[in-house]
Amino acid sequence: WELREKLDPASHGAAFGATCTDFNAQHLRSLTTAPDRIDLVYHGLDLARFPEPPTRVQRAKSDPFQMMSVGRMVEKKGFDNLIDALALLPNEFDWHWTHIGGGDLSEPMKARAETHGINDRITWRGACDQPEVIAAMRAADLFVLPSRIAKDGDRDGLPNVLMEAASQKLPLLSTPVSAIPEFITSGTTGVLSDDAPAALAEAMQRFAEDPSLGPRLAEAAHDRLHAEFTMAPGIRQLHKRLTAMLAQGG
Repeated sequence: WELREKLDPASHGAAFGATCTDFNAQHLRSLTTAPDRIDLVYHGLDLARFPEPPTRVQRAKSDPFQMMSVGRMVEKKGFDNLIDALALLPNEFDWHWTHIGGGDLSEPMKARAETHGINDRITWRGACDQPEVIAAMRAADLFVLPSRIAKDGDRDGLPNVLMEAASQKLPLLSTPVSAIPEFITSGTTGVLSDDAPAALAEAMQRFAEDPSLGPRLAEAAHDRLHAEFTMAPGIRQLHKRLTAMLAQGG
């Protein structure tokens, strides 16, 4: 009711609203009689803060496969399902997974990996600063973010880490939760998988067994990032709205 009230022109609500995903924009437009007041403004990346992507040499099928994730250890990130998925990978598959981030579930997740007998293939980095995160992205072969809807309804919007990984031409594997499909088109700019462990394991193996897949998708994601997810378009849209609002107010 609070959002409806704030967006209602009849009650002299907000002059306009801005939200950073189309998923949210559609929801807000459904709450108002003036849906044209709601703008989609992707916050985007300031690409000046990121190095140019490394020159990636296509790995051989037999090379070790380096995967990584960045995110807090909380329910909506789905790392329990990812750990279960890693445990399903064949013994002969030479993989390693690095996790960056803290969170309340850190110790339970480490215990889960220990129970599966895969802790020797995992590096737990904890919280890191951005240069460390970018360095890890440049060294990895696949970025995995198995987001899901938590029991209390909490969910990701469009996680910045996906765009940060794309800035370094790191291939993306995620799930079709909330606004993630607005950046990742499965089979074009990354792969979207069901968050069930078996499905995640199958998707990871698919990347490992086809060394050409990741680079092709990462190139397309890098192009989409530069074309649609930088800061400039959103700044222009907000400037247009604010200028019109100020002019209307005399």
